[in-house]
Amino acid sequence: MSRKKTSSLRRFDYRRLLYLLIPPVFAFILGAGTMGAADTVSVMKFLCVLYLAGIAAFPLSSYLFPASRSGGFLLSKALGILSCALIIWTLTYIRLGRFNLVFEIIVLAAVAAACWAPRKLRDPFIENIKNEGIIENIAFEEALFSLFLMILCFYKGFLPDINGQEKFMDYGFIMSMLRNSDLPANDMWLSGEPINYYYFGQFVYAMIIKLTGVYTGTSYNISMCVSIALPFAMCYSIGQMALDIARENGMRSSSKVPVIGGVLSGLAVTVFGNSHSFFYDENANGNGLLRIFEKLGADVGQTDGFFYPNSTRYIGYNPDSALIEGIRNGGDYTIEEFPFYSYLVGDLHAHVCSTMVVLLIFALAVSSIGKRAKSYGTYERISGKGGLRSNFLFELQSLLKPEIIASAMLLGIAQMTNYWDFLIYFIFCSMLLLVINTYGSRDFSTFPGALMFIAAAGMILGTYLLMAYNPALHTVFQIILFGLAVTACAIFPCALSRTSAGMSFLFASASLIALPFNLNFDMISNKLAWCVNHSPFYQLFILWGTHVIICVTFFVFTIVVKNGSSSGTASVKKSKRKSAAIPVPEYSNPVAAFFAKRNPMDVFFCGVTVVGLLLLIAPEIFYVRDIYTGGYLRSNTMFKFTYAGFIILSIAMIYSIMRLMFWRSSRDGRRYNMPAFVISIVFCFLLFIPAHYTLVSLKQRSGELRKSNYRTLDGTKYLETYTSPNNSNVTSGNLMDYDAAIRWFNEEVKGSPVILEAYGNSYTDNDIISAYTGLPTVCGWQTHEWLWRFHGIVDAESDLLVSDPGNDVWSLYLTPRHTDIDIVYTSSNPDLVRDILNKYDVSYVVIGDLERSAYGGHDNTALISSLGNIVFNTGSLMVVQVS
Repeated sequence: MSRKKTSSLRRFDYRRLLYLLIPPVFAFILGAGTMGAADTVSVMKFLCVLYLAGIAAFPLSSYLFPASRSGGFLLSKALGILSCALIIWTLTYIRLGRFNLVFEIIVLAAVAAACWAPRKLRDPFIENIKNEGIIENIAFEEALFSLFLMILCFYKGFLPDINGQEKFMDYGFIMSMLRNSDLPANDMWLSGEPINYYYFGQFVYAMIIKLTGVYTGTSYNISMCVSIALPFAMCYSIGQMALDIARENGMRSSSKVPVIGGVLSGLAVTVFGNSHSFFYDENANGNGLLRIFEKLGADVGQTDGFFYPNSTRYIGYNPDSALIEGIRNGGDYTIEEFPFYSYLVGDLHAHVCSTMVVLLIFALAVSSIGKRAKSYGTYERISGKGGLRSNFLFELQSLLKPEIIASAMLLGIAQMTNYWDFLIYFIFCSMLLLVINTYGSRDFSTFPGALMFIAAAGMILGTYLLMAYNPALHTVFQIILFGLAVTACAIFPCALSRTSAGMSFLFASASLIALPFNLNFDMISNKLAWCVNHSPFYQLFILWGTHVIICVTFFVFTIVVKNGSSSGTASVKKSKRKSAAIPVPEYSNPVAAFFAKRNPMDVFFCGVTVVGLLLLIAPEIFYVRDIYTGGYLRSNTMFKFTYAGFIILSIAMIYSIMRLMFWRSSRDGRRYNMPAFVISIVFCFLLFIPAHYTLVSLKQRSGELRKSNYRTLDGTKYLETYTSPNNSNVTSGNLMDYDAAIRWFNEEVKGSPVILEAYGNSYTDNDIISAYTGLPTVCGWQTHEWLWRFHGIVDAESDLLVSDPGNDVWSLYLTPRHTDIDIVYTSSNPDLVRDILNKYDVSYVVIGDLERSAYGGHDNTALISSLGNIVFNTGSLMVVQVS
């Protein structure tokens, strides 16, 4: 470091740190002026915990994301939270830790020490933080995040009710974990059994809730808002980094452009919707365009009466596929969700919780391309003179970069958060590896290398399909495959063979990270089938046309037109180990030579576009078999694939627009491409198509968007006036007795004793006590338990997944428990009832209007109360503690 720079660093003006006070002050003022002081203080506690987690991981984030203007501060929040959660989760699973507040604080301190203690991380970070503009950028980004979170919380307070859709389930998962310091967590709807679903995401928020101490009814809604606000902030960082890296490699634009691109990236992913509402909202300009499709012979269905969920239930629903000639299985009903709809309905579900995980993978990919671009045009290759061992170690060292290792760990987290994201982003990371290895290999492909790539991909997939139901054996075989792949790569190095080794590393490492969870988890399904129904092209266009047109246009420009790469000519990079590298002719890899004439970030986003398009196409080709049959065969598959596709293509869409606006294709690299500029301006206007969904849906969900309509962030307060359709006593506040019982259980009953309440169908108010307390009941929402524990075999005649007769959920669990619960609430035989209560180790029996309504008004209070003591009694509800 020069004396001048050293002197500059020593003169750091510590008054600049005062800028960091601006975000929390403004956030509190905004919150207090809209939500009131009480709810604002609760949100500020969440901001504080996220801030501390970010500070703990800040040096590591700065090292991983050098292209971030704030040193990766926004990304450090997710990095710190996920690091702490993974450590606590894993150690608790293997009985070396406890999920409690003390252990959380210890782990957070350990993460901070691991990130701040190593000089390799600490010293460059301290030097970087003193540079001009870093503090100001941190303050700006923190303000962006905290103010956006406050706005989301404000609108969430218009309709905060934790009721409907999947909210009982998600809330119950959190409450179950808050009650226990051990993992796996108890299934609140099947006593004596652990949760058999992907719940690491809910665990993350349960961890934050424990640290904040905020009442769960309030913290659930804040968590829902964080699950959107944090991805917004992360998308900002991704968009900013991508455009700044593009500027470093030939893109000529103002330094403000990456900031604008970052904000638009955040909005496109977390606030915009798909394009459906622009066409089907009768008040939208695009509604008249449906007549064009009608003239072309398409049945566009109902074109008025738009309701915001319609944009997620379109293909198969409008027009009704059951009425369409040629449709098989009685219909083809699908789901096409995206983050803002998830925010509106308020389900803190697996795919929502996983968004921060996958965006961190995306950010690591962008950073990897940026670091690769700094050695752009160089090639490395094993000469073979060092021997197999030397070459093996060289290939291993070249593969195990920090970004790749971190991505592998995040893929492991994805296995436990939302398994679909693990498979999707494994493909995404494989694309990244292919791009990086293409730049860094002498040969793109050799005949042995191509065979290795095909064989490795086949063996990874084959091993997964055959052995995934035995996690330990599956992991061992994936590790063995990784060793074989690296060995083969050392013998036949090329871009494809190196990519196959990287793919094997990702799969094996992710499986190892998730092994403690998978050993206690019964896999739901990994069987594939070919689709028998397909979406009309015009409906795919209605949903994704804006995203696809913009991204594909950029793809074509990148492939066809050279755009001022800054690399010049390729150079040769020699390894420090002379035996490991040999001089390589310029552009000896023809694919790399093609890439070298283009901005490396443009090349990467072409790959991103391909992955995004594949996610939209895949549900038209195959689906994953599950309990859904009839007209819903590919519903879940399209849901998860298109949700990921929306995120990926939304980021690519904004990058495409910003790049086309500053496209250069002349030989001197000084003049902009006018056609590209004009197209980019047109595309800017096209953004109003997906943006149309935001206001129309928010108004429909929340009502008039004014301060006077704000209620509260407490999602359980609605019970004071709520009228449950499952209660035969149809009066306002007919679940108030249950609300009182829930509060009594949460205040007075520790641990996880088994309770008994009437079972019911999913998406009803039945089992509200188990959901709101986390206490396990004998049997709860039956459809959910059926899904979580379903074991299927493929029926040869129908080619559909049917229940395995030897492992049928209804025979093993649901029907026997239903029968026993029926006896408790209807039988006049005290001995029989006592035996059943003892069978399930029931400690408390609930008798209220929901139980009486479930049994046609039958009231077994006298018999049940004779078997124990009445420990709680309010209105028409009592709780009997079994003797």
